[in-house]
Amino acid sequence: MMDDNLKDSPGHNHPGASDQTNITSDDTVFSDLNLHPSVYALIALIGIFFLYQIVGGGITLLLFGFDFTDDNVQAIRLATMIGQILFLLIPTLLLIRFQTKNILQFVRMKPIGFSEAVFIIIGVIAAQQFLQGYLVFQDMIPIPETIKPFVDDMRESIEQMYRTLIMVDTIPELLFVILVVALVPAFSEEILFRGLIQRNFEYSFGLAGGAVVAGIIFALYHLNPFTLMPLMALGIVFGLLVYKTGSILAAILAHFVNNGVAIISVYYRREEILLPDETDPSFATTTIVMLISGFIAVLCWILMVKAVAGRKRNREQENVF
Repeated sequence: MMDDNLKDSPGHNHPGASDQTNITSDDTVFSDLNLHPSVYALIALIGIFFLYQIVGGGITLLLFGFDFTDDNVQAIRLATMIGQILFLLIPTLLLIRFQTKNILQFVRMKPIGFSEAVFIIIGVIAAQQFLQGYLVFQDMIPIPETIKPFVDDMRESIEQMYRTLIMVDTIPELLFVILVVALVPAFSEEILFRGLIQRNFEYSFGLAGGAVVAGIIFALYHLNPFTLMPLMALGIVFGLLVYKTGSILAAILAHFVNNGVAIISVYYRREEILLPDETDPSFATTTIVMLISGFIAVLCWILMVKAVAGRKRNREQENVF
């Protein structure tokens, strides 16, 4: 049974792990199929990838082609949001429901403390600045002349697509883009990667290991080689947030803040969002910014973990009295 597998996993020794893994065999519907959770997660990934990237992406291409223009961008944004809901969120919820009767418990839909939320928000903004610095250094890596034109064209196409999707001129349009690019993906993708995928890989790799594996898959799933490492880092952090807080809401908040801050930054500064250009800061300036932002991000992580531990102690003391 799934409970026995998880009890043997290394992550189960973490304080509060029992709060995250308290699922009985009666709750686990698909265990009768004798299918290992990690295999189920891989099957789910393949199925949802086909639905979202192939079916959903194919429909978008048939409707709008490859050109993202000001004339069709609103329709593409709407199609993107609908595609996330129809081809990613709903199939994920159905797969979770097939696996367990208690969806909210399985995905760890539990509240987080106010102080934890504050540290998460500040930490994500700091981490975002650190990763932007990484992209500056990544752009310094020389590319062989034989493939440079192809790489440059690919980068420019991805940059143009994102720029068209998120650059807006009015506040109402900005709010709509935040809904499409920040809120809906934060909820949909976290339910998939942290709610379904990470949850199942925990049975093989433990709580922390499942977070790392799901984070790597999260980055690969976005099919963007130029932001692979930052996405991998963010994906792992999102997973570890769930591991430490015992709540998927921590990851949803972090994901929303990361995307939302990027959108707002582009709205007010109208700057490049993926690719450094000639006006980028110097090596020394970038290094200093990375050191400072990295320090703030780590400090926020430490304070967040302490806040979680304090809230747990308070809850235990209340139960004693």
